[in-house]
Amino acid sequence: MVMYELKKESIQGSIAERWDALEGYFACITECDLNDENCITICLVTHLKIDDGTESVVAA
Repeated sequence: MVMYELKKESIQGSIAERWDALEGYFACITECDLNDENCITICLVTHLKIDDGTESVVAA
């Protein structure tokens, strides 16, 4: 039962973090010009961590 409670707490924290990211994204795009795809892409990458595929990944 203790394991379940710990799991439940981590899930709730994860959900709260996702909502915070979503709120940040919406706040960001409200400051963008609707035709400025670059601004919207920056909001996606910054707040929702969605990669637009333009950055090259360097292997270690």
